[in-house]
Amino acid sequence: MNWYRIDTEAVIKQLQTSERGLPGEEAKTRLEKEGPNKLPEAKGASPWRLLLHQFTSPLIYILLVAAVVTAFLAEYIDTAVIAAILILNA
Repeated sequence: MNWYRIDTEAVIKQLQTSERGLPGEEAKTRLEKEGPNKLPEAKGASPWRLLLHQFTSPLIYILLVAAVVTAFLAEYIDTAVIAAILILNA
């Protein structure tokens, strides 16, 4: 229901309450019946999922190729910098 489209009196009537809110007993009854008005906690992403998600970007593949090329060219400092960027990006 689009509550923002309804005037205040209609909302109060629909929710069977008053402008002051629910009486204590009614609030307790509704809390027991409906449960707390709380959003479920979001699950955090696992480290493995974050690592795998990194490989969805084409830029990561470009950096991986650059790291391999610089390693073959014996540019170990450049390889280490690119590897560090890849690790920090994860």
